[in-house]
Amino acid sequence: MHAIARAPAARPILPFASRPRRAPWTRATRPALVAALGALLGVPPLGAQRGAGPDRTRDAQPAGAALPGTPTLSLDSLIAEAEARNPELRASSARVIAARARIAPAGALPDPTLMAGVVNVPTSRPSLRDDEMTMTMVGFGQTLPFAGKRGLRRRAAERERDAAAAGVERVRREVVRRVRDAYYELAYLDRALEFAERQRAVLTDVIRTTEARFASGGTGQQDVLTARMEAARLGETTSALLEARRAEAAELVALLGREDAVTVGPATVPEPLARAAVADSAAAIRFTAQTLGARAADSPLPPLEELQAVAVRSNSELREHEAMIAAQAARVELARREVRPDVDVSLQYGQRLGRPDVVTAQVGLPLPVRRGQRQHQQMAEASAELTALEAEHHASVVALRADVARLVGDAERARTQLALAKKAVLPQGQAAVAAAAAAYQAGRTDLRPVLEARAALLAYETAYYRALSDFAKAVAALEQVVGAEVLR
Repeated sequence: MHAIARAPAARPILPFASRPRRAPWTRATRPALVAALGALLGVPPLGAQRGAGPDRTRDAQPAGAALPGTPTLSLDSLIAEAEARNPELRASSARVIAARARIAPAGALPDPTLMAGVVNVPTSRPSLRDDEMTMTMVGFGQTLPFAGKRGLRRRAAERERDAAAAGVERVRREVVRRVRDAYYELAYLDRALEFAERQRAVLTDVIRTTEARFASGGTGQQDVLTARMEAARLGETTSALLEARRAEAAELVALLGREDAVTVGPATVPEPLARAAVADSAAAIRFTAQTLGARAADSPLPPLEELQAVAVRSNSELREHEAMIAAQAARVELARREVRPDVDVSLQYGQRLGRPDVVTAQVGLPLPVRRGQRQHQQMAEASAELTALEAEHHASVVALRADVARLVGDAERARTQLALAKKAVLPQGQAAVAAAAAAYQAGRTDLRPVLEARAALLAYETAYYRALSDFAKAVAALEQVVGAEVLR
């Protein structure tokens, strides 16, 4: 990943008497400086046609991007790797296997009991021969649950498996959304670093030029100090951007389940998503009304009510919660049947020496004499838990509708910001730079207004890509909570 080349260290300003004399800087040479400065600043000559959107050319390698020749990862490859290697997703998938393995034991009969021993041995004269009731015995016992209990236990286990499977889909969608968030943030940071690199080149040349003018007596010290101050401020901004990019790369490492670094660059918002966010030309941009705060027209999103309805039907978290409710409903029915006793049956074979063998069959029923302390309390517990799950489900549905509305608002706000920027803010910022350059060329101002106008324009362009990244993130979050693609 390239690091931004910093502005050269400022040279100390020499007193006027000790400065070497150079060719005098005359008013006639000012247009040449303005032309060079305008070219470096990206300002077209006065009267030339200017586009309404941000500069889409990429003349320089974006700072923070991958080194030339280094294999990079695209968004699709990042998502595929995260789905294959993310540790949270692997853990969730393992829970499905565990839940599936619990189904068969839940519906199976309890293990039988094997019995063996000696029966009816007299205590006065222990012997196996003297008493006709003494015998050796082998037997078999089995508990038979009351009708329906095994089926209810199996049903509860199956619904738990369904909840675990829905949990896998929930985790998968969350991981995909987080990968997209990190990638779209990298796309913004790469573009911001590219703007910073362009400004660094401008300031480097401006510092060199103003120092030459100052040395020849063609300008005052203020222009030199202004250019150096802008370079220092740019260095601080660039450092923050680079640290933010490193943090996003670390987030991707965690999402991919890797321990090594991930090289992504240059990241870009996919073209279909960018076209959905804002029209290609300023002339095609419309608003829903001519009032202050009106949204950008021609939204690529379906109506809010439609998105909310799809989310309630398809959201994986709601599907997981519904499966948990179904499992708990089976437990409630099982608790109601706990007052019905299970049956213990046994068959025993007794062998007597010198006498006929005997067979014994027994049936045992537990007596629910403490049903008020045990079975009734278990049923109350299961019913209360079911009520709690149903209330939580209702709260989740309400919260989901609110989340969809909030995310639609975020996406529409970003679209409106992009439309306003392309239609008005960026053209006006370019005009301000051109006006400041013209005033400087005519000798009506110093260098500060030119640099401030260009810094403002770069801030507008950076904000444009911040809004584009925010729109992409809002769409990714919408697709996570809705459970389907949302762009028309």
